[in-house]
Amino acid sequence: MAKPAVIIIGAGLGGLSTGIYARMNGYQCRIYEHARHPGGVASEWKRRGYTIDGGIHFYMGWRPGRPDHDIYWELGINQEDQYVEITNYGRFLDPSQNRTFDITQDLDQLATTMKRISPKDSTFINKIIKGARAFRHSNMTVSMEKPPDMSRWWDTLSMMFKMKGTLRYFSGWYLQPLDEATRELHDPWLAHVFKHLFLPEVPVVFVMIILGALSGGNMAVRKDGSGGFARALEKRYLDLGGEITYGSTVEKILVEKDKAVGVRLSEGEEYRADHIVSAADGYSTLYDLIGGKYLTAELKKLHEEWPLWKPVVLINYGVTRDFSNEPSILMLKPTSNTEAGYLSSDCWVIRIFNYCSECAPAGRTLVQVMIESQWKPWKVLREDKEAYKEEKEKTSKEVLERLNDVWPGIRDQVEMTNVATPYTWWRYTRNRRGSFEGFAVTDKIFTTQVKRTLPGLDNFFMAGQWVVPGGGVIPTLVSGKHAAMLMCRRDGKTFRVTS
Repeated sequence: MAKPAVIIIGAGLGGLSTGIYARMNGYQCRIYEHARHPGGVASEWKRRGYTIDGGIHFYMGWRPGRPDHDIYWELGINQEDQYVEITNYGRFLDPSQNRTFDITQDLDQLATTMKRISPKDSTFINKIIKGARAFRHSNMTVSMEKPPDMSRWWDTLSMMFKMKGTLRYFSGWYLQPLDEATRELHDPWLAHVFKHLFLPEVPVVFVMIILGALSGGNMAVRKDGSGGFARALEKRYLDLGGEITYGSTVEKILVEKDKAVGVRLSEGEEYRADHIVSAADGYSTLYDLIGGKYLTAELKKLHEEWPLWKPVVLINYGVTRDFSNEPSILMLKPTSNTEAGYLSSDCWVIRIFNYCSECAPAGRTLVQVMIESQWKPWKVLREDKEAYKEEKEKTSKEVLERLNDVWPGIRDQVEMTNVATPYTWWRYTRNRRGSFEGFAVTDKIFTTQVKRTLPGLDNFFMAGQWVVPGGGVIPTLVSGKHAAMLMCRRDGKTFRVTS
């Protein structure tokens, strides 16, 4: 008897994870991927001797011995020699006031430094640090042991028991956005730092989780970057016998008698399978590939009303300069606004790839600036290719001038420039409106569960960042495991994990 076949749409983290777990359980698998490389939003590209990493900023769960490290072993991404522990989350810079602030792994030192800046804000600081300590050894996968489609009330009780040490932080004051919580701070500089520890709209508890992982030694960067991470997943999938077709865009999911039976590619070819899993953009999957059918009211509200991650502009510079003494991430408060690039943030995230030997030739460094922007202006501008090119060039020049305030002389040391816009993001990932990830991180991510199946449509499943609001590496990887679990349940098979 032939093994049941699965078609997976998308070779991002969710799609590759789905394929790996499906192969472990005896399914024949083929992934169709729009781009020509694995990773999805965890992507990389090459320019003039530099490898540009446009994806994952840090990896949680990387440390062996942690409960949330099991998935690293299962998926073949446990190359210990590739991970570098983060001891400094980032350095905040304000050149106009000659101020800096490091977010250190040592919570006691962090609290002391903050209180020295603003003794009046000690109560606020103590609450944040106490919460961070509670999350030092928390398990990120404890709330994701089963997909929502398979969870029962006793699973919820079990989860709550396992989270008893941190459960109190998922209510009340801790769920308000940083933008609101920081208004009670007396010191403007400290308020700026707290507000931009991640994004202003994320709930307070979210940064407690980050600081907890940082202080617990459970946060790292990867020497071979997002591309290396994606390639490790790809290798695991291929070693298990899976197949991938790159440069293939799925145009339609074929449905017959309320069963998903195959896919049609943009070139017209049709392929059949017993199960279809979409790990592609959620909105496109539901409204384009399936035609808006089988949607629940909850799903419609989610995809039509929920805010998305804001799109960004990534400005990359290849610099003939040594940055070995800098932290890998800096948060810059620019000295003045820029007129180019439709930029919309007063805090620029700068990534220094001083840990990645593959990212730059010897003696050089890749420096990347990530700034929130807007989707519609870039989409409209793209219709005039020359104007689009000019705007990118103007943006890179103006941003470089602000970097020169921090590192005098850098403007003359740049030998490679590359700008990726929200349109670039959409072009290669098909993420809705050029969103950097999926749904925005708000307080609702902790109380909203998205089922991986659609009522009335058999043999269809979803995986990826659009079924785990808030996204993140581990939740996205777990979503692939969930899709395989649901396939096994559908076919009356016992789900298993093999080495």
